Amino acid sequence: MRKQEILIIESRSDQDIYDGRCEGDTLKRVLQLQGVNAKSIEVINEKMFIKALNIAKRENIKYIHISAHGFDEGFSLTDGDIVTWRDFDRLAWPILRGKCICFSSCSVGNGVAELFTLHKSFCNAIVAPTRNISWGEGLVAYSAFYHRTQSHEKSSSQNVKVMNHIVGAGTFKLIESPYILRTYTIGAFMNNIL
Repeated sequence: MRKQEILIIESRSDQDIYDGRCEGDTLKRVLQLQGVNAKSIEVINEKMFIKALNIAKRENIKYIHISAHGFDEGFSLTDGDIVTWRDFDRLAWPILRGKCICFSSCSVGNGVAELFTLHKSFCNAIVAPTRNISWGEGLVAYSAFYHRTQSHEKSSSQNVKVMNHIVGAGTFKLIESPYILRTYTIGAFMNNIL
């Protein structure tokens, strides 16, 4: 079996669980149809979130996809705890160094760049929405994004433009690391983006 290259970490609200709304397993199935091997983990609290982040230490995992309810200052876990950007730095540094983080969390794109002020090498790049998004918008946009990461000819900035073409201009943005901007083609390394 091929190694997983995308780790999906999802933390739904209690209402989402009750209503049966989720992104992680659906995105994993879409990726499998595209021939991409992904792992999806649902976390409900900080202890489980840390455990899931430790899976990201695997060298073959290049993309960390976080699906949770978000806002400018961070995101929330199922148990209601808020993970601020300082908290996320404390929990995830240096685990996510060398990875690309993709948030499917409302509005986190407005504040997540703070991670690079805490550690300029926190990760290689971040893709995040700058407004409230629906479950469907996140799923469709990231399905297209990950599909495009299978090609060496496509850059992350082009991929984010496609996401915005699908769900609306300015919805998603690419936040580049000031340390090293490198993204990955699924299955191989991709050179620095120009």
